[in-house]
Amino acid sequence: MVKGIIFDMDGVLIDSEPLHKKIERQMLLELGVDLPHDEHVKFAGVGKEFWNIINNRFGYNREVTAESLHEEKHDRYLKALSANPIIAIEGVIEVVAEARRRNIPLAVASSSSSHLIHLVLEAIGIDKDISYVVSGEEVTNNKPFPDIFLRTAELMKIDPESCLVVEDSANGVKAAKDAGMFCVAFLNLNSGNQDLSNADYIINSMAEVIKYF
Repeated sequence: MVKGIIFDMDGVLIDSEPLHKKIERQMLLELGVDLPHDEHVKFAGVGKEFWNIINNRFGYNREVTAESLHEEKHDRYLKALSANPIIAIEGVIEVVAEARRRNIPLAVASSSSSHLIHLVLEAIGIDKDISYVVSGEEVTNNKPFPDIFLRTAELMKIDPESCLVVEDSANGVKAAKDAGMFCVAFLNLNSGNQDLSNADYIINSMAEVIKYF
């Protein structure tokens, strides 16, 4: 029985992965790194660890830290995101409303910053419905490690096996399953070619999440 639902944000609540990738690619090229698109999409959801991985693999300017690059990317992304209306993915509002109708607590566990998560939740009108928010800033190891989901379950006071996670990336699915949670993967074509085969179910529409709680 599902006692709590945990949403990823990017690619699940809002269709933001293309913007993330566009800004990261701009920054990578500025660093002299030409990362193929098929490789780039594999890093969806890993947060600031992305820059450490890139440095270890390609080696960029050693005077630039992963932390500073993560902050620069965050600032550019926030500026770009704020320039356009922030719209929920179709089906999200219906899923949230149905969960609240059934008194199922809701959470967001995202590699994005806490500030950005709250900004998005308010923009799409579900900030009052989400009782718990855990960002990548609050855990030592981000996705694909299970830390962020285990921390969320702890805050919700719900056993991991009673949690339903909604993800759109291979890293997020792995994190959820390693946390011992039931995972539904949303096949968002804008999130790139993600291997979602380890999820319990794969859906083509966010509205389908309702079938699993």
